[in-house]
Amino acid sequence: MTIIEKHNFKVEKLIHDYELLQAKNANLQFDINELTNMNDELLKANQDMLLKIDSLLALSKVKKSE
Repeated sequence: MTIIEKHNFKVEKLIHDYELLQAKNANLQFDINELTNMNDELLKANQDMLLKIDSLLALSKVKKSE
């Protein structure tokens, strides 16, 4: 195998590895977006729950004062 063939082989392997890494990166970006969306939904649900708790506490204070 000549030096040029060896280098061509190495270049082809690097190109292949790079393409695999790009695919993995795309999958990880998708997973990050999914997790971010899930986190946003959980934060909103948490905020809604806190608002309900605050409302119930305020309502119970009003009822106690009556």
